[in-house]
Amino acid sequence: MTPRSTDAGDHEKHGGSKHGKGDQPDPRAELAEARAAEERDDAHGSTSPDKDAENAAGPRAGASIPEIELDLARTREEFAATLDAIEDKLSVPAHARRLKASVSRRLDRDPKPVVAAAAAGAVGVVALVAGIVKTIRR
Repeated sequence: MTPRSTDAGDHEKHGGSKHGKGDQPDPRAELAEARAAEERDDAHGSTSPDKDAENAAGPRAGASIPEIELDLARTREEFAATLDAIEDKLSVPAHARRLKASVSRRLDRDPKPVVAAAAAGAVGVVALVAGIVKTIRR
C-alpha cells in the first residue's frame, strides 16, 4: 500500500494525488493495487516471508511420513518449551526463588546496600502499619 500523508504540502512535493480525488487517497483503490501486486508476485514465483516453506502451514510438499513425524515432534518440543517459559514467567514461587537468589548474591558481594534497602523497607512497613492503626482508632 502507499503511504498516506495528511500534510498537503508534503503530498504536492511527491507529485500530487495518485488517486485523482484531491488530498484523500481511495482505500479501495489502494487495496486493489496491493492485491494486484501480490498476484503479480505470486505469478512470478516471488515469495514473501510469510509464504516461505519454513512458515507454511501443513507438511512440506513431498515429505515422507518419518519427516512429517519429525516435524511434529519438533513442533511439540517447541510448543512445550514455550508453555514452560510462560508458566515460569507467571509463577510467583519461581519469581520468589529468583529474587532470593539475587539478594543472596548481592549480600555476598556487598552487604551495605542490601542492609540499607531492608532497613528502608522495614521503616516503610512500620509507617504503613502505624498509619493504618491511627486511622482505625479515629
